[in-house]
Amino acid sequence: LSDAAVLSFGADSDVKITHDPDDGLFLKSAATADDNPFLLTLQTGETVVQYNDVLGAINFQAPDEASGSDAVLIAGGIEVIASGDFTETGNYSKMVFKIAQSEAATERMSLDAWGFLTVSGDMRLMGNDLYFGNWESISNSTDGQLYLNATTTYASGDLTVAGNDINFDGQASRITLPANGSADDLTI
Repeated sequence: LSDAAVLSFGADSDVKITHDPDDGLFLKSAATADDNPFLLTLQTGETVVQYNDVLGAINFQAPDEASGSDAVLIAGGIEVIASGDFTETGNYSKMVFKIAQSEAATERMSLDAWGFLTVSGDMRLMGNDLYFGNWESISNSTDGQLYLNATTTYASGDLTVAGNDINFDGQASRITLPANGSADDLTI
């Protein structure tokens, strides 16, 4: 009941929770050996986990905010959600990051079991590739080339090309600058 009080757990008091006066709690593993971090595991008691079940969540809120209304709603959160029914061979899940604007916090970004990072439903990032809501993409292939996948690619401002060629539709059409780089000798 006092400031800086300590609760100890285990026969040798190897896990401690310490009161941080006027702020919160410190959680600590007393073990000093290498690779022995403090672990906090959120566990559900559900015996059948199905698609969209929330396994655990951390929410952030200011319930005593004097403005009331939207100000006291959940302002942000992190959840882990089942992205399929759990089975003996799969526990597919996604981590959801929620942020509020003028309502209770809603999903703004998620990372799924396949490594897709989805931002506000309009952009996805996986490995070297960036996908947009209309499935246009920018891909960085293992061949060292960057691919812009869109019906129309628009460049505003100067376009700088390092090298001598701009190819259209493979080798069928191309613009070639001679080695001296003079636009007067441009081949189309």
